[in-house]
Amino acid sequence: MKKPFKNENGSVSLEFLGILPFYFMFFLLLWQVVASGYAVLSAKTALNDAAKTFASTNDAGEAELIAKEAMGSSSVIQYENLSVSTSTDGKFMMTLESEHFLIFVPQQWKEKTSVSLSMDAVGRVLVQ
Repeated sequence: MKKPFKNENGSVSLEFLGILPFYFMFFLLLWQVVASGYAVLSAKTALNDAAKTFASTNDAGEAELIAKEAMGSSSVIQYENLSVSTSTDGKFMMTLESEHFLIFVPQQWKEKTSVSLSMDAVGRVLVQ
């Protein structure tokens, strides 16, 4: 009859090595969620700033410059377009379009795997 294997030296190390890839995947996913939150917050802030500027100046060009400045340059989000449509009663609707890039995607695939973000703001022009 064989003796049962009683030597468990190193078993914790083997278990840890088995779980390690899942930890890496979890932290990569967590980092992507943080980057996506930053991208959405950055786009919302840029749209708010642009809408406030347009409401006080009635100048779409200045609002676009403010939106570009508020978004800044980042490897996570890129400014695409800002459009403004106005009505006769002084109300306006502003749409900000941007591209959100995934972090752990190789550079040659970033354009194909990006996510389009489009946000709207509605307001009233204060200066006629």
